[in-house]
Amino acid sequence: MNNSSGSSENISELLTPLQELHDDLVRIEAKLDAFANAKWEYKILVPNVLGDYDHDRHKSALGPLGAEGWELITYSPDVGYILKRRVMPKP
Repeated sequence: MNNSSGSSENISELLTPLQELHDDLVRIEAKLDAFANAKWEYKILVPNVLGDYDHDRHKSALGPLGAEGWELITYSPDVGYILKRRVMPKP
């Protein structure tokens, strides 16, 4: 006796988790590709050259900029604060 409908249900049950795993792997691959091919934007905050270093007007702005994804790369009294953040790819 051949129960072909039962076999196809069993195959379907086996394939569903494999399809979900495949979909997860495709999403992970896309994220890794975006990470590997990251694009950056930069911001330079010029120091207050008339003021003292301890009173630099940008020091209090660095925390909120960090919350916006900006990362401080370096500071130089001659150039200022140089920050960068990743440009997120458009979905």
